Amino acid sequence: MKAKRNILMIFLLLFPLILSSCKEASSDSSNTAPQPLETSNSSQDGLPPMENTFKTLYQGANEIYTKIVFGDFRCDVNKTVTKNDLIYYKVDEPAFDSYDAFTTYLSKYFTEDFINKAILNPEYTRFMKGEDGALYLLDAGRGANILYAGHVFHSPQQTENQITFSATAYYTSAQEPYEGEVFFTAPKNINDFTTQDFTFILVKEKDAWKFDQFACFF
Repeated sequence: MKAKRNILMIFLLLFPLILSSCKEASSDSSNTAPQPLETSNSSQDGLPPMENTFKTLYQGANEIYTKIVFGDFRCDVNKTVTKNDLIYYKVDEPAFDSYDAFTTYLSKYFTEDFINKAILNPEYTRFMKGEDGALYLLDAGRGANILYAGHVFHSPQQTENQITFSATAYYTSAQEPYEGEVFFTAPKNINDFTTQDFTFILVKEKDAWKFDQFACFF
């Protein structure tokens, strides 16, 4: 009986220490537990909901593709080439100091097939290679769609050699330019906009992911 009382006394003395240790362990555990973070799979940044490598690829492709669509190249108006009664101006940008440098740059983001069919197709391309090897541009850029209000990317579908994702672009229904803040999540006032869907396709070319289908929203 005396032995049992001694054991009970020891337990009562040690219980506060045990309890304290449990609280400290619990506190430490809560401090080191993984915290929820904004993942790179979000599309609220206006980029496709993919890992950062593909977001960066999209950014680079979108930058040069938009530049091409709008003909936004600095040119030397004193150096021209005339072809089929059309005047082409020499592109004066260090990154594109030759036609070959331009195609090499494009190949970082787009497949050879897309480049040949959609960007440098001889039937309607605005680019040409001069006899001096330089890049020349036909000055015929289009204006931006003033009704564009934003876009929302949708989840991609991926196989071993292809990634497909889409986006819905929103355009104000008002008969005047959109002046609000560009958005990247679906608006609540959906009836104030018209929409258009775009599809983007990435494929593997020489073990590198490149766009085989691309689009400009505005």
